[in-house]
Amino acid sequence: MKSPRTDKLRTNILGMVLAVLGFALAAVYASIAISTQDVLWFAKRFDVLPTRIIVYQEGQRTELSAGQPGFAELGEAIRASIAQGVAHPSGLGLSEASRQDAYQLYTTVEAFFDRQVKVHAYFNTGPATQALFPITGRHSDRNVAFLGADGAYFAGAPVLKTIQPIRDALKALGFKTE
Repeated sequence: MKSPRTDKLRTNILGMVLAVLGFALAAVYASIAISTQDVLWFAKRFDVLPTRIIVYQEGQRTELSAGQPGFAELGEAIRASIAQGVAHPSGLGLSEASRQDAYQLYTTVEAFFDRQVKVHAYFNTGPATQALFPITGRHSDRNVAFLGADGAYFAGAPVLKTIQPIRDALKALGFKTE
């Protein structure tokens, strides 16, 4: 027995919509992953502790390394602040004059890592080996983390969701945070 011939084209609307949505999501994910050079751009984790930390307060320089009092607490505070995620790009860069002011006039934390680290964000944060956190003075009201490598800092610093753990650790160590 022959089946009846049908002139109607049968389409699977739901399957087609799901395929288009899947392709669109894959395209968005891939374009962000390529532009950020980070396949985990959406992740809110950061597991690396600094190997050296320098706290600048009104021209005084205090260098901390592993084993020294306060290093573990401040290192964990830096890791925790970055791990809470990035809010948005700041569009800020760190000029040499601003950097010198951060060292000489304000309270600033500078962290150094023994390898390149990646701060996950929907924009490219670059492979960094150092980070500078303004605690008082210029840019301190924005939770910005200037990232850099080889002694220089990149433009377009990320604004972190919070740097309160760093402020709390500094206060516990006796540094000015306001």
